[in-house]
Amino acid sequence: MEIPTYTFDAVNPNGKVVKGKLDAESEVGLVNKLSQEGYVVLSVKSISKKKRGMRLRAKLSDLVLFTRQFSTMVNAGVRIKDALNLLARQEAFSKSFGKILSEVVISIDGGMSLSEAFEKTGAFDPVLINLMQAGESGGVLDESLSKLSKFYEDSKKLKDEIRSAMAYPAFVSVFAVLILMFISLFILPNLFKAFGNIKPGGIVALLINTNNYISHNWLATIMFLAFAFIGGAFFMRTPYGIMTKNILLNLLPPIKKLRRLESSSSFSKTLATLISSGVSITSAVEMAANATSSSKLINSVPLMVDTLRNGGTLKEAMEKSKYFPQLLVEMVGTGEETGRVDEMLNKVSEFYDQEVSVKLKQIVSMVEPAMIGVIGIFVGFLAFSLYQTMFSLESGAGKHF
Repeated sequence: MEIPTYTFDAVNPNGKVVKGKLDAESEVGLVNKLSQEGYVVLSVKSISKKKRGMRLRAKLSDLVLFTRQFSTMVNAGVRIKDALNLLARQEAFSKSFGKILSEVVISIDGGMSLSEAFEKTGAFDPVLINLMQAGESGGVLDESLSKLSKFYEDSKKLKDEIRSAMAYPAFVSVFAVLILMFISLFILPNLFKAFGNIKPGGIVALLINTNNYISHNWLATIMFLAFAFIGGAFFMRTPYGIMTKNILLNLLPPIKKLRRLESSSSFSKTLATLISSGVSITSAVEMAANATSSSKLINSVPLMVDTLRNGGTLKEAMEKSKYFPQLLVEMVGTGEETGRVDEMLNKVSEFYDQEVSVKLKQIVSMVEPAMIGVIGIFVGFLAFSLYQTMFSLESGAGKHF
C-alpha cells in the first residue's frame, strides 16, 4: 500500500512559518509527527502522486546561471512572471531548460504558486522546490534564491574539479586504445603481407584476428559499439548502474575514501542550506542524503529519521548511521549546543571540499605514472611479440627458398 503524501503549513520551534511535504499514514499521523518535533500545524493538504512522463533533471550549469540571475532580478524588484519570461528567452540556457521555464510561467498563470509550478515540471530537485516554498512562505524569496545560487555554484565547482583532474587519465586511456586500434587495423596487416600466409601467434595473432573480423563485419561492429555505449550510459543512470559503479569504485581504498569525503561535503552543504531556510530537520536529512551518490548513506536515512523523531539529536542520528567522519559529527554536536548548526555544517563542507581537492590531486599524481607504466609495459610486450613473430616468419620464409 502506497503511503499518501501531504503538504503542510506550520510554525517551527523558532516561530517561523514554513511549508513542507511529508509522507504519512493519515493527516492525524502527520500532525502528531510534526507536533513531536515542536511544530504548530496550521494546515494540511493531501496531494496525489501522479505519474509523469520521463524527464531528465535540469543540468547543473543551467541551475547555477538561472538561480544567480533569478535572484538578482527578484532582489531588484522585477515581477516573478516577467523575470521568468525574460530568462526563458535567454540563449545562455539550453533549449530544453528554456522550455521548462516557459511551462513554469504557464502554470503560474493558471494559479499555481512558484514552487508548485517548478515541482510540476519534474525537472528540478527537492532542494530547489523546498527552498522556494520556504522563501515564498517567509517573504524572503530573494534570500532563498541567493542560497540556492551559492549551493549550486559550490556543487558545480567541486564536480568541475573532479572532471578536470580525471581528464588527463581519461585522455591517456583513450589515446592508448586508439594507438592499439591503429596498429591492429593498419600497420600489422601490411606488415604481414610481406611474409605470405604464415600465421603469427600470441597477442599478435589476436590483433590480426580482430582486424580481420572488423574488416569483414565493420557495420555490425559499429552498431555493437554504439549500442554498448548508449546502453552502458543509460544503465549507469539507473539505480542498479549506480550501485554497480559504487561497488567497483569502493574496491579501491583511495577512491572509496575520496567518495566518502565528497558525500560528506555534499550532505553537509545541502543540509546547511535546507536548515537555514526553515525546512524541517527530518525532511532536510532525507533530501541531503538523496542529494549524494552514496547508496550506503541513503540506506541509513530511515535509521537517522527514526532517531530524530524519537527525540534524538542530529549528532546522535549521524553517529548511528556509522557513515560520517568523526570531525563532522563532533562539529554538528557543537553547532547544536550553540544553536548554529547551519554555520558549522557550512564550515565543515568547506573543509571537506579542500580535502577532496587535495586527495584528488594525490590520486591523480599516482594514477598518471601508473598508467604510463602500464601502457609502457604493454607496448614493450607488443614490441617483443612483434619481434619474436617477425623472427619466426623470417626463419619460416627462409626455409621456403
